[in-house]
Amino acid sequence: MERTLIIIKPDAVKRGLIGTVIDTFEKVGLKLMAAKMLNPEAGVIKNHYPGTPEWISEMGEKTIASFKQLGADVKEKMGTDDPAKLGQFVYDRLIKYWQEGPIVVMIWEGPGAVTIARKLRGHTIPLLAQTGTLHSDFSFDSSTLSSGLDRVVKTFIHASGSTDEAEREIKYWFPDVKLNGYEREIDSLYLS
Repeated sequence: MERTLIIIKPDAVKRGLIGTVIDTFEKVGLKLMAAKMLNPEAGVIKNHYPGTPEWISEMGEKTIASFKQLGADVKEKMGTDDPAKLGQFVYDRLIKYWQEGPIVVMIWEGPGAVTIARKLRGHTIPLLAQTGTLHSDFSFDSSTLSSGLDRVVKTFIHASGSTDEAEREIKYWFPDVKLNGYEREIDSLYLS
């Protein structure tokens, strides 16, 4: 069994997509283990991310790659192609974005939960997401669109990127929660 962290961000909450997201994960067989809604402070959001210089530069590299994939010139649109500067731009605006309203933080469990959740969510940039994923079905945002509006790409669902990341994030968001298992009918179909 594997666990992953899913966060429904403020724009999805405002659009009434909480049930849609939960339904998507339940229909595939993942099990909801914990959930809470909150309005996080800037420091809470900031600490969700590693925030190291390496991580910030990696965010910048991803931004450069996204622009390239969309056939756009990152330096022309953002005024720089320095990964550290681009990454800091993303980091600062992520914190602002997550404060636009309440978020829903959830732990999901199942075989391959991290991989399944990422596939269902789709590519981080909604415009690049494969048809049928949550991001492609409910958004068209992109790096080029968001840069012109001086904001980060609204990716309305966070999904842990690896089992290590999921473990760290679960401990961060649910530090004192004891997760109790429960059985569903679908579990006996796949897990026995």
